[in-house]
Amino acid sequence: MLNYWNRQDNPATFETLDEVRKHAPEVTNRLAGSENAPRIPNPLLENFPAGLLYVYRSPNIYGGETAARNNTTFVVFPDGRFETKEAAKAYLENLGLIKNIDEAVGTILLIQPEKAAGYGECDLQYCYTLFNALFCEKAFVEVDGKRCVFAEAEYCGGYGKTYMFGEGKGATFMNNYVAGSRDELIGRVAGYFTYGGEMCDEARVSQYVPAFLVNACGVAVQKFRRANKTNAFAFCEGISRFYNQNIPLRQVRTAKDEKEGPGFWMDKAFRSMFMFLQRTANVMTKYLEPRVTNRYQGYVPAPPITRYALSKRNPILNGRALVGDLEVIFRHDTERFSEYKSLPGDFAIPGAYLDTWYEVLPQNVLNNTAPAHSVPLLLANHGGGDDHLMFLDETGILLTAGEKGFAVVAPMHSGITTVAGEAHTRLVQYMLDTYPALDPERVWVTGYSMGGWASYHCMAQHPEVYSAAIPMAMPLRPKDLPEKTEEIFSKYDLPSLLISSTYDFAAWDSDNNHLNEGGEYFLQNYSRFNGIEPVEEFDYEAYPVIGRPYDSFSLSTVNGEWRNGEWLVKNKGGVPMLGLNVTEYLQHSLWPGYGDIIYNFAKHYRRSKETGEIIYTE
Repeated sequence: MLNYWNRQDNPATFETLDEVRKHAPEVTNRLAGSENAPRIPNPLLENFPAGLLYVYRSPNIYGGETAARNNTTFVVFPDGRFETKEAAKAYLENLGLIKNIDEAVGTILLIQPEKAAGYGECDLQYCYTLFNALFCEKAFVEVDGKRCVFAEAEYCGGYGKTYMFGEGKGATFMNNYVAGSRDELIGRVAGYFTYGGEMCDEARVSQYVPAFLVNACGVAVQKFRRANKTNAFAFCEGISRFYNQNIPLRQVRTAKDEKEGPGFWMDKAFRSMFMFLQRTANVMTKYLEPRVTNRYQGYVPAPPITRYALSKRNPILNGRALVGDLEVIFRHDTERFSEYKSLPGDFAIPGAYLDTWYEVLPQNVLNNTAPAHSVPLLLANHGGGDDHLMFLDETGILLTAGEKGFAVVAPMHSGITTVAGEAHTRLVQYMLDTYPALDPERVWVTGYSMGGWASYHCMAQHPEVYSAAIPMAMPLRPKDLPEKTEEIFSKYDLPSLLISSTYDFAAWDSDNNHLNEGGEYFLQNYSRFNGIEPVEEFDYEAYPVIGRPYDSFSLSTVNGEWRNGEWLVKNKGGVPMLGLNVTEYLQHSLWPGYGDIIYNFAKHYRRSKETGEIIYTE
């Protein structure tokens, strides 16, 4: 069995940076994945000034594989310095931030000024050091020829659910120094809060960032509005909202306060705005260079893009995802699927088997008040080294499930992907048997990278179980198609959409801007399987990107940055059964736009339990 656990089992801790560095290697080297990459102290922090940073860790934070990316991070700049550790912690408690982070799960970084007079240029440099050291979860380095990971980043660092709070002099420092930074600081922040503070005329806001400004000066409000390119306004319950009509995530909220205090407004900013937002690292800096684009892309101008994408998310508080009111349940069962043991092979742990998964269920499914067979189920397979909950969040699946009302089951399959075809299909049957509201005619399968490979196993061995398949960022290889596949697909077809991106090394030829051989192999085989004539040769001059005739094409821009194209091919009956979806500029990484792409394809299909045939609806 895998016996995977994605928590650190820690009590609440409040530590100095020196204490963090002392404890982090021992703690993180006990977590899943450390056997492949030992955790070591980060040398960037060796000479960091003492007394500038306090770190609060909520009880039982996430850790292991990439699970630490589930943690929420508050970065707090106070009005002044604290003489004692106890005073610093009391400050956070009085603001209510410790209560909030305990519910959300994660860490608080309380950054004090180096000098009693307040923050300055040197403090900005310390912030760069901290962000580079603590916001690099799972970044690898080589030490004596061995891959290692920095311990502090997993012990108390953050990733994309990072929100910044400042009060008084701390707010002024954020406005005059932090706001002008780009990817290293402000570009990673999904929420920016200030209470009071000033902003000088020469300061700038280097890029868009969702901001909540209380008792702010007029200069700050105008500069943040300009950075977010706001062009619309609303007012409700004392809060002004300036926002971009085309990209509503880019917004600035302002309020005046005379009696409630900063803690009240910090809580409101987090619960009403920040926790529904995240940043994801989707492109490398070199990919921001202008590129010659194919003619299909000329229909919509290329938008400017940032390194860290801002996207909506479905926050989890106390085990419940708030959008759609989904219960998020971690399951561990050492017996149920033990007959399907992994054999030696790629990424395999011989003898291991499926014993851990997440169930994401609408409340009416969990309490059995939804009509029988009324709720679709998505089998979602994470990528190599990823945590299955982090995968659901960062691909947007968790948010889309809440908005559209379907259920998700997400197995941990690192080391057992070779048996996914049988084990994961059995997991699907377990879900259908356990929750009568789930619809056996609408079971979809998806997965990213190694999870795409797991999806291919499910597709090839049991297409009759699934009504739509959406592998992501993974080419099809000959060995992914067992001998019996041809016979199975003579009885069943399976609507299939391959998702990729223009800097995805797995399924894409970035130099020529079209599918690689594995991607072409997918189109050829799933054409045949679905009653569509394969092409004799791919022609990228006549059919840019897809290389073959298609029946429909759509092009859209997501969140104002990411151009996405989709090509669909119909069978002889006029039903779109094969597709390719490509997003510009993304590297091989998770992106919250994928959840909607998966759903918008899968929602059209069901498989009749009586005949086994695919039923398509517009």
